[in-house]
Amino acid sequence: MVVIWRSAVVCALGAAFGSASVGHAQVRGPSQLPRVGDRVRVIAPTIRDDRYVGTVESLPRDSITLDTAGVRRRLGFDTGPVLVEEFRRVTLPTSAIQSIDISTGRTHKRSTIKGAILGALGGAALFGLTNLPEVNPGFEDFVDGAVVGVVVGAVAGGIVGYLLGGEKWQSFYRAGVLPP
Repeated sequence: MVVIWRSAVVCALGAAFGSASVGHAQVRGPSQLPRVGDRVRVIAPTIRDDRYVGTVESLPRDSITLDTAGVRRRLGFDTGPVLVEEFRRVTLPTSAIQSIDISTGRTHKRSTIKGAILGALGGAALFGLTNLPEVNPGFEDFVDGAVVGVVVGAVAGGIVGYLLGGEKWQSFYRAGVLPP
């Protein structure tokens, strides 16, 4: 009786683990999906080489539906593409998803620093070259103008960089990477 009981348990466990591994091998993709309303960036290279960026609209079984018409405003202008309603919503099968990133909001730090550096370099070159006299220009004349140009360019570039801003993304899912 004990031998029959043990063999039944072994067969049941083998069938359970065998079917679970077969089922898991067929359905590849994220085990957990983002919530409806989250702004996401999805990479699905088997469908399209470019990234899909949009808001999660619905989560049908084994897929994710995105509304890609999320408009962002920069410097008072709408930066989103003008989309045909037919192509606005995209449904991606979870098996095709390679990675998902979730937006954590806008950030201004990196773009402000980048704008200040580029503005300082541009201001130094512009003010340095326009400060040169017509007769006997020297390097000292360039430096005198470049010092003022660095300050003016850094302030102007920092302001433009802050206004442009950017979006900060947090990794949610990567294919082939086990969750912690």
